[in-house]
Amino acid sequence: MMVSSSRDGHRDPPPHRNSDRGAPRKEEDADGARFSETLAALPSNSGPGVFTSLLAKLARERRWWDVEAVFAEMTVRNVKPNRIHLNAAINVFAKARRPQKAEEWLIWMQDNDIKPNEVSYNSVINACAQSGYVERAEMWLGRMLESGTQANEVSYNSVINACAQKGRVSRAEMWLQKMLDGGVKTDVFSYNSVINACAQRRDIERAESWLEKMLSEGIQADEVSYSSVIKACVQKEELDLAGYWLERMAAAGLKANEVTYNTLASACLAAGDKERLEKWRSLMLLEESAVAATAEVHAKPSRPSECTTLKKDDDKEIAAASREAEREARRRSQKEARKDKNPNAGANRRATQRPRREQAEAAAVDRSQPLMWCRLFVGLVLLQLMLAVWSDYALDYGKAIDSQNATTS
Repeated sequence: MMVSSSRDGHRDPPPHRNSDRGAPRKEEDADGARFSETLAALPSNSGPGVFTSLLAKLARERRWWDVEAVFAEMTVRNVKPNRIHLNAAINVFAKARRPQKAEEWLIWMQDNDIKPNEVSYNSVINACAQSGYVERAEMWLGRMLESGTQANEVSYNSVINACAQKGRVSRAEMWLQKMLDGGVKTDVFSYNSVINACAQRRDIERAESWLEKMLSEGIQADEVSYSSVIKACVQKEELDLAGYWLERMAAAGLKANEVTYNTLASACLAAGDKERLEKWRSLMLLEESAVAATAEVHAKPSRPSECTTLKKDDDKEIAAASREAEREARRRSQKEARKDKNPNAGANRRATQRPRREQAEAAAVDRSQPLMWCRLFVGLVLLQLMLAVWSDYALDYGKAIDSQNATTS
């Protein structure tokens, strides 16, 4: 990347590269030409704040291709870029999902002894995280910590969520633990990302542990926190455990959303447990006024015992076998009842079916008679045609023999 040196020893900001994967289109070039005219029309006494406002406007409109023009105009007017301008430029590329360009400008700041702050790093980290470059987001967070820059919840949450979205649960847990060890204030978003990532893998124990950790830290869990754990329990057919967390959710004064309700209802219907469904429905539709009245009852719901959880599959098999035996006994009793009621039912049925078969055969014979006469008529016509052709041939042949004999004599 070529850069030029200015009179004060600093290099000019990174120029725009047309070979970049995100090179501007024709309409963007046209907008850039109009924007250059706007810059040229600025008052001669325009100070640094004017260019900061222009960069903020570009960030809102995600017009990343006009950033270079702003800094070029600043150079013409001898306005030295400061950290505010550079952070605003990085923010433009971050908003436009151009993480490579955002990284270039952050590197330029470091090379020119302009110390990046948390805004600089957070913009680059968020740009990489939003674009799916998880490793680079982690790298920049690591560099941020190595530089001594204080990382805040925005820095960590961007990386934690990016790792969770990619299914890298261990990495997400590691950054959340570093966040806790560093004394950085956590919020519900920090934990929900990890809880949901664990729940997606149906790792109930890890999801539960992080939910309990969040509650122990005094952070109020929301519907997403509980619903993620409940869904994981249902997917692993741990209905008792799902009911436990549903009661905890109700005790906290939260309502399950429609997705959670449908998940629980489907599980209960599949298991044929209507009683459990009615109980859960009353909890999921619990009104706020009823929460205060029942807070004592649901404050500490009893967690399902390990023995009950371990033997649940055996109980299901026994119940299924019992239902199958009942159905088989019912079928046998119905069959015997029919035999006792009419012992000659089979003979009568066969006697009834015999005339029907005879009638069907007679009807088939009746339908085949016209077809037989048609075939006979066609055969006779063909035979007459063959005889006529043969007689003509024999007559011609006889005339030919007679004429030959007459010539010979």
